[in-house]
Amino acid sequence: MKTTASKYGMRLLVCVLLAATAGSATAGPDRDGGTGVAKASVRIFADSAAGPIKELNGGNLAPPLMDEEMPGCDIRESFSRLNIPITRLHDAPLENAGMRVVDIPLIFANFHADANDPRNYYFDQTDDYIRNCVESGTQVYYRLGTSIEHSRNKYFTDPPSDAGKWIDVVSNVIRHYTEGKWNGYRYDIEYWEIWNEPDLGPKMWTGTLEAFNDFYATAARELKKRFPHLKFGGPGHCAFGEEKVKAFAENCAKHGAPLDFYSFHYYSPSDTELLQMALDARRWLDESGFPDTEIHLNEWHYNPYGGALWGMGPVEQNEAIRFMRGLESAAFLNTVLIGWQDTPIDRAFYYTVTTTRWGLYDDRTPNKTYYGMQAFGELTRYGERVAAAGNLPEGSRTLAGRNAAGDLAILTACWKSGPLEIAFDIDGIERFGSIEVRMLDPTHDLEKVFSAGTVSGPLKVRTVSESSVILIEMKKSRPDPAEK
Repeated sequence: MKTTASKYGMRLLVCVLLAATAGSATAGPDRDGGTGVAKASVRIFADSAAGPIKELNGGNLAPPLMDEEMPGCDIRESFSRLNIPITRLHDAPLENAGMRVVDIPLIFANFHADANDPRNYYFDQTDDYIRNCVESGTQVYYRLGTSIEHSRNKYFTDPPSDAGKWIDVVSNVIRHYTEGKWNGYRYDIEYWEIWNEPDLGPKMWTGTLEAFNDFYATAARELKKRFPHLKFGGPGHCAFGEEKVKAFAENCAKHGAPLDFYSFHYYSPSDTELLQMALDARRWLDESGFPDTEIHLNEWHYNPYGGALWGMGPVEQNEAIRFMRGLESAAFLNTVLIGWQDTPIDRAFYYTVTTTRWGLYDDRTPNKTYYGMQAFGELTRYGERVAAAGNLPEGSRTLAGRNAAGDLAILTACWKSGPLEIAFDIDGIERFGSIEVRMLDPTHDLEKVFSAGTVSGPLKVRTVSESSVILIEMKKSRPDPAEK
């Protein structure tokens, strides 16, 4: 993997921040002597509202139940700090070995049993798993079906032998979690996804894609009759394309089936590709008669290797995935989340935000992508977007928001842009009584690198690594209550 590491350029350089104000001091020395640093500028129109910030930082998987009481293994506290708005429950058994969680064949293990007898359902571990979500402050997005099977033989990916009975079983699961049935809960679970990646083949669906489209239409139509207030959609296509999207949507239209949301997956080397997919999905759904259907990219991740990743040997692939959990990936996920703000995408779910090999943790320890996701999560606390413009390098983007108190936050993702000196020209900067700059780079894990009281601009921030993430938070000056 040495050649790959060189190709994708993780130069382990020290980040320096230089804060320049009118007649101000600096936060640190210019360690590279001012050479080889590209200059960029960003203008923040702090009084110009630009709509709400889209909370697209959803994730796949909740904190695992496995080993919760083992020292250092419980991630619930750090997970809560991510401010994940919604969590998709898919592949949960893969992270909770030996547990019967989420998947319909694990909750209702004997498909020949009476679907109306509560003794034939096992909810306990899924109850605890969903409780981990709720207590972490995230909503639940429930995938109805089964997890991916990488085994030689397939056990749960056959089409249901009796679609009507499958619908009855699923209905009881929904009622258990939303209506309190059988000592259940009244959670506000809005989204129910029917299956996952039926186009992948036997790993997820052993029938034809046409058969799946008909199954979806049957299931969605009946479930919507029983639960008109909930949203049903799918199918989590893993190969995104016009023909497939339209065939699925047009079959829904043919059978009068609801499609409250359309979901698909993609692991990409390109930020612009992911942005374009949102536009394509919107156009194809509109053309198929579903202009109000939400667009959900509910599995995505940085993959600079493309299809070559799957042809690697195990050692090389593990090294590649380790790289994909690093700083470059952290910057990539932020520049994509920022870019999606101006597309029709409604929901996005990173795969994964937990401890899997694709996740935000290395052996239960937060990695660089964890801090990248945390940065965006903290920005979403400033819910109102404000206008921004600038001349950042291609692939790098800025998003700014303010809260009800008028405090301001600025998130800048510098993805493969090389060392930069960015001048932030912030309207009304003198109104803010404090400023803090945090950095994610090779030597900082979203840590404070500069703070000050009232300043005047522009504020200059310097990076000297190939990729980095900058989070600036500014608090408004407020009168001292004691002076009133």
